[in-house]
Amino acid sequence: MSRKDREKKPHDAEQAEAEMRNAGAETPEGACNATDEPRGEGEAAACDNVADDTEDGQPTPLEAALSEIEEWKDKYLRLSAEFDNYRKRTLREKADMVTTAAGKTIEQLLPVVDNFELALKSAESTESVEAMRDGLTLILKSLQGFLKSSGVSEIEAVGKPLDTDYHDAVTKIAAPSAELKGKIVNVIRKGYLLNGTVLRHAQVVVGE
Repeated sequence: MSRKDREKKPHDAEQAEAEMRNAGAETPEGACNATDEPRGEGEAAACDNVADDTEDGQPTPLEAALSEIEEWKDKYLRLSAEFDNYRKRTLREKADMVTTAAGKTIEQLLPVVDNFELALKSAESTESVEAMRDGLTLILKSLQGFLKSSGVSEIEAVGKPLDTDYHDAVTKIAAPSAELKGKIVNVIRKGYLLNGTVLRHAQVVVGE
């Protein structure tokens, strides 16, 4: 190889490399990949668009995060609406239950009212104490029947040891017999249970 050819070869290689760079810069991707010269604002925006286009239509991390936020927001709003509907439905059902229970209670008390009215009419037409007593006894039995059907029972007291879970000792007196010492000898006001739970304590007198 002559000296002239050896000098020409490096020159040709440099020229070929320059042509390749120029050819790459002619495409959007090549222009954006070239970092030898600073870009203007327009060029930077164009390169950003090219970068977006080269991601095969996939959302950016920011877009994905915003989309996920919207999904969670929608789920929250739906759940909040469902809970509000549930709360309103529960309140309505409770109100209906109270109304139904009150209606049943009143319905059971109506016969007692009827008996009171009959007793008053009987008292107006007769002066018999026996008739009045019979009328009051009928009313009492009606009330006792109503209480029993509602789960109300009387607390046993006389002759029983004092039990503060069920009895309130109002006073103490001398026991009328040795067997009644420390036990209840009299009831001032009866106590009642509602389905086994104390509704009202019995007020009692205890022997000592």
